[in-house]
Parts: sequence; C-alpha cells; structure tokens
Amino acid sequence: MRYLTVSEVLELHAGILRQAGTLGHLRDVNALESAIAQPRLTFDGADLYATLAEKAAILGFALI
Repeated sequence: MRYLTVSEVLELHAGILRQAGTLGHLRDVNALESAIAQPRLTFDGADLYATLAEKAAILGFALI
C-alpha cells in the first residue's frame, strides 16, 4: 500500500486553497506528520486499520 507523504498533503492543501481563492497556513507541522502516520499504525504486527476505508477514515479524522 502507498501512503501519502507530508509534501503530497501540503501540495493538495495548496491546490485547494488556490481553487478556493483564499490564503491559509499550516499551524503545526508535527500535528500534520502525526495525522499522516495514523493509517500506518500497527499493534503486535497487525494493522490497526486493516481496510482502505478504515485507513481513509482515520486519515480524514486525524487531519480534521
């Protein structure tokens, strides 16, 4: 499985801001890195979020 990188998320964010015609900034890069890491979490060798839908949900939840 391929996961989003911080730079890819920042590019997506910048594109959304451009399309919306607004300005924005990143409040906390460490919080962003933590959010992006959530879908990759494991416990005892097993994914905490096993399906693509679960990974997408936790990523969205962590980013918002």
